[in-house]
Amino acid sequence: MRQKIFSTFEVAKMLELSPGTVANWVDAGRLKAFTTLGGHRRIKAEDMKSFLEENKIPVPKELSDRMDTAKKVLIVEDDVHFLKVIERFFKVSRKSWEVFSATDGFQAGSLVGSEKPDVVILDIMLPDINGFKVCEIIKASDKKTLVIAVTGYDSEDIRNKILAAGADDYFVKPLKFEKLVERIEAWSGA
Repeated sequence: MRQKIFSTFEVAKMLELSPGTVANWVDAGRLKAFTTLGGHRRIKAEDMKSFLEENKIPVPKELSDRMDTAKKVLIVEDDVHFLKVIERFFKVSRKSWEVFSATDGFQAGSLVGSEKPDVVILDIMLPDINGFKVCEIIKASDKKTLVIAVTGYDSEDIRNKILAAGADDYFVKPLKFEKLVERIEAWSGA
C-alpha cells in the first residue's frame, strides 16, 4: 500500500483554493512538503491534516475518509510462526492496512522511527530488550501511537507494568484477532 501523498493541485482542489495559494504555503514553510526529483511539491496527508487543524481550517471529508481507511501496523513478535499468522490475518482481512513486522526490540525501534506506525502490536517478552522498554521508547517517540501489548504470560503484575509503560491495551495469547481489529478501529474511529 502506498502512503497518502497529494500534489499541490490535489490539495487546492480539495480545499477549493488556487494551486498557487497551496504552493505559497509550502514555499513559506507553513505547509510541510517535499520535492520530487522532477521538482514537484508533494504533501503527505498527515502533514496536510496537521496544517489544517493548526490553522483552524475544516478538514475536508475526502481527506478524513482517505486517511481513516489506511493504517500502518507494526507487529513485534519473536515467535516467527505466530508472527506469520497475525500478518496473514491482517493482509487478508484488512487489505488497506500496511503491515510491518519485527522479531526483536531493536528492529521494532528502527521501524518505529522509519515507518511511523499508527498501531504497534507488541509482544512483551522479547529476546533482546523487553517489551516494557520498547513500549516506553515508542510512547516517547509519539504518544499518539496505539500500543497494544500481547503476552502468553498473563499476570496482574505484567498487566500493571506494561500499562504503566504506556501501553493503551493488553491482550493475552491466544489472541482473538477480531477483538484486536475491533480495538484498533474503535481507537481510530474507523
